[in-house]
Amino acid sequence: MCSNQKKSQFKILDTQGRLVIPQDIRDKADIHKGDIVEIKNVRNGILIAKLDIVKLNDESIEALQNMVISSARKLDKKSLLMLTKKMVEMAERTEEYND
Repeated sequence: MCSNQKKSQFKILDTQGRLVIPQDIRDKADIHKGDIVEIKNVRNGILIAKLDIVKLNDESIEALQNMVISSARKLDKKSLLMLTKKMVEMAERTEEYND
C-alpha cells in the first residue's frame, strides 16, 4: 500500500439510512455543517460532492471569493496556474494604485 493512501473506513447506516462522513474526509473535501452536497449513483457506488451555491446579485467579498473558488475547482492544472498568475498580477497592480 502507498504511504499516502489511507486505510478504508467502514460505517454502518443507522435505522433511517444515514451515515456520518468522518471528519478527516469532510476536512479534505472542505465540507462543513450547513453545506449542500450532491449525492448520485455512479458506476460502482455513490458519489458525494460538495455543491458551491452562488447567490444571484450578491456582490459581497465573501460571495465573490466563493464564486472564484467554485469556478477554480473545475479547472485543470494548467488553467488554474494561469488564473493564479493573472490574479497575482492584478493584486500587485492594485497595490501600486493604493500606494
